Amino acid sequence: MAISLSPLEQDLTCPVCLEIFTDPVILPCSHSFCRKCLERSWQEKLENNCPVCRCRPSDHFSPNLALRNTCESYLQQKRVRDSDPQRCSLHSEKLILFCVHDEKLVCTQCVSQDHQNHSFCSISKAASPRKEKLKTHLTSLEAKLEIFEKFKDISDQEAAHIKSQAQNIETQIREEFEKLHQFLMEEEEATIAALKEEEEKKSQRMKKKIEQLDEQIMEISSRVTELNIILKNDALIVQDFKKASQRAQYTVPDPELESGALIDVAKHLGNLSCKVWKKMKNLCPYFPVVLDPNTANPSLSISADLSSFSPSAKNLSLPDNPERINAYSGILGSEGFSSGTHRWEVVVGDSEDWIVGVAAESVSRKEACLSLPEHGFCCIWRDADEISAGISMNSSKTLMTKPTIQRIRVTLNWEKGLVTFTDPHSNKDLYSFDLTFTKKMYPYFNNDGKNSLKVLPAYIKF
Repeated sequence: MAISLSPLEQDLTCPVCLEIFTDPVILPCSHSFCRKCLERSWQEKLENNCPVCRCRPSDHFSPNLALRNTCESYLQQKRVRDSDPQRCSLHSEKLILFCVHDEKLVCTQCVSQDHQNHSFCSISKAASPRKEKLKTHLTSLEAKLEIFEKFKDISDQEAAHIKSQAQNIETQIREEFEKLHQFLMEEEEATIAALKEEEEKKSQRMKKKIEQLDEQIMEISSRVTELNIILKNDALIVQDFKKASQRAQYTVPDPELESGALIDVAKHLGNLSCKVWKKMKNLCPYFPVVLDPNTANPSLSISADLSSFSPSAKNLSLPDNPERINAYSGILGSEGFSSGTHRWEVVVGDSEDWIVGVAAESVSRKEACLSLPEHGFCCIWRDADEISAGISMNSSKTLMTKPTIQRIRVTLNWEKGLVTFTDPHSNKDLYSFDLTFTKKMYPYFNNDGKNSLKVLPAYIKF
């Protein structure tokens, strides 16, 4: 759509670039052009004709000093006029009153011409109630910005951790495959390709999420900036109040952390040797329970094969993903069970502070709780010289004093609701929980002692 120009602007517009003249020159035919526009026209057409009347002047042109001065004066006045929004666009007078009837700022000429018999008040009086509403919106918007920035920080940490996980997993995969013969190279590369595919998929998803958070943060920041500018000027508050109020109401839902954002470590490393073993028709270690590093408390250090863990000298820098246990020194197995019978053995050794058992998928991970059935746990524990079973908030059963037991066998029968703890050396049952399970149950381990806890491999023959 063409923009209508005032007669003065038309006289000051270059017929080539259709902008206000810059360094104007005049031809003998009296037509004027920007110096660069004329030179470019002559270069493109390879002839020195006037772009307007096509007459052929000499190859020389002269500066149009009078026109240049007029253009510079006009542009300066225009900049001053455009930078002052408190002047009436119709009469160029100062806007000094607020018309209550039309809800707009007016000058003295507006009052006499278009707003007769209307009610008026001062700009500051009209701005006051609107300013308070905008301040409320600003407070809400700033809180929203803080939430998004917090989630952006967590997402950045998760993105970096995904990269770190991928690098560590690849190293461990290669170490596993180095123990095998040359004909396993194809299987090794296929496994790494699966890792790369998941890394790319989850990295792209996280990248898209971060880009979206960046856009939302930029949008909220822009609105905050706009409101801060408006709140410094009563006239702008009144003039732009409706628009500002709408801009301040940012209704996009707050971001939420998604489960499963991190690379599924257990899928790539868990039972890796066993997967290859099936193809080789040989025996190799198979762990009935593979630890899930994405659930581990940051105070725990996990072995490369995901079969054992121990307290770390210092807390690791790990993302606070929804799966992670933060409130106590626990870790879950990578696979949960909602049917069947499952059995695994744990080496507890001489450790004097451990918990072993199963936990429901829904157990609290961010708030501390006791390892009791009412909290979703079926566990036994050792505390100093006693091994006990946690029955309820008001009751526990001592199973053994001054124990010499080194291993614990855990048997889960999901359909029967049974969790049985056995001394595999004597094959004597220590304790059984008899409950009804309605949720997926995961192997659970907790270690506040100095020694490591280790899941033993099972002897499987294919």
